[in-house]
Parts: sequence; C-alpha cells; structure tokens
Amino acid sequence: MRIFFFLSFLLASPFAWAGETKRAEETFIPNFSIGGFGFTQMGEADFADGRGSLQRREAEASGNVPVFMRDHLRLLAGIDYRWTGFETFGTGLPLDGDQLNLHSIQVPFNLWADLNERWKLWVRLQPGLQSDLESIGDEDFILMSLALLSYQYNDWLTLAFGGFYSRDLGQERLLPAIGAILRSDPHWSLALTFPRLEFAYAPNEDWLVTARAVLSGGGWNISDPLGGPDVNLYYKAVRAGLGLEHRVTGPLWLYGDAGIEFAQEMEIEGSSYDFTSDLEPSPFVSAGARLRF
Repeated sequence: MRIFFFLSFLLASPFAWAGETKRAEETFIPNFSIGGFGFTQMGEADFADGRGSLQRREAEASGNVPVFMRDHLRLLAGIDYRWTGFETFGTGLPLDGDQLNLHSIQVPFNLWADLNERWKLWVRLQPGLQSDLESIGDEDFILMSLALLSYQYNDWLTLAFGGFYSRDLGQERLLPAIGAILRSDPHWSLALTFPRLEFAYAPNEDWLVTARAVLSGGGWNISDPLGGPDVNLYYKAVRAGLGLEHRVTGPLWLYGDAGIEFAQEMEIEGSSYDFTSDLEPSPFVSAGARLRF
C-alpha cells in the first residue's frame, strides 16, 4: 500500500492539465497549481494497541517554471519540498519525547504533448531525496516516473492510462496507472484517478470547493537513535476532507482544508526495535497559498 501514496501524489493536480479537454474560458475549474506553500496540523492519534500516541505536522513549498512552451508541447521543471515532524509519546520507542524531523526534496520535470485533438501525453520524471538528513546513503534517494496517455472520449469524459515506476528505500516497483475525469458542466468536475478521488465545484471564477479522498504519508531512511545502521520509517493513511479556495488577486489563491485521517499505520523497519502499529482516526487542518495561471 505504501507505493500508492507516491502514485496518488503524481496523479494529483497535474493530471487535470494532462487530461484537459476544454479551453480555459469554457470551464470555471482553475488550472493546476504551479507553486505555493502550506502547513498541515494533525490531531494526536492513539496507537490502536494502546501503546502511546503519535503527533504529526507538515509544511510544504513548491514551485515550477516553464522550460519551453509551444502550442502543442510544454515542459516545466520545479522543486518540491516537504517537512514532516513526528513525535511519539508513551510508546517505549527510542524516539519518544523527541521530534523527528523528516525531509522530502524532489525535482519534478513535466512534459505535456498534444498528439492530436483527442490524444494527449503526460510524462513526469521526479528524482528526489527522502531522509532525516543526518546521514545520507543510497536508500535516501528516490526516483519516480509516470507516463500517461489521455483520450477525450466525448465532450465530458476523458480517460487516461499508462504506467508508473518508482525506486524508493531500495525497492523497485512498476504499476499501471488509470483514471477518468468527468466534466459535463463548466462549474464542476469529478476526477477518478486511482487511488485519488476528487470532486470540485466552482460557483464562479474566484471560488473553488473540493471534496477529496487521497492517500497520505511516505517513507524515509533515518538514522537509528541507538547508533545502529539506518532504518526505514513508513507512515500511511487515508486523508478525506473538504477544501475551500479563493482567488485573492491575479494568480494568487488562498486555501483551507479540514477533515479526518483514518486507516493510519506507522512502521519502523530494519532496527532492533522493529515496530508496526495501526492508529486511531484523527482530524487535520491545512492552510496555505497557491499560484494558478
């Protein structure tokens, strides 16, 4: 399941551009974000087996710039940074009482090509680093890539299919990628891009309401607090909630999200204190700004 987090991330907002079938003036749903920043606070979650609790928070920033832009060919390059803070209480782990600072630094390259009126191609290459930055080895580096073809079936339905490859924490994976976007009305869209579901409604060009369910979490290679070899830490969850965005001026949008994280699980692998446990559901809130052109 942990691989689906990365697939969900890749099939986020850029999918809407790759599968876009209508001109911007024909829809009120805004273009995908090319940059922004935000902060997410999760409520304290109890471990299901009764051994303590987990507190988690995140901050992220990203930006993309065009390398070249043509009528039927576009290439963007960018950088994505995400900080995740973990803190455990009463678990008996060596991590108890100290905040664990985890970092994800990725450099995405996105290529979009309009092959003809119905077919479009999206290729994404995303090398990066997921680590606590205390000691960096081969397993800290990751590589994710996606090749996706989208087909405009009719005026309101776009289908997409392709393949996803990743190498992270020493493991290689190759998976199919499928999805569909429904836009029968200029004010709303429904994106079924497994494993991400999102409904978006725009009453006008300055407001956007979303309801989404997406996998959350990640995996990091970290130093062993006991001085042993580096260990792998995994966290996964399903994040479901409602979001509200408002255009402040020009391309600048402010957003706020709230909801619940459930099906949470934390795992520490490769240490003398290997640990795996589910967590009880917990609420979350997010806020930040995005640039949409």
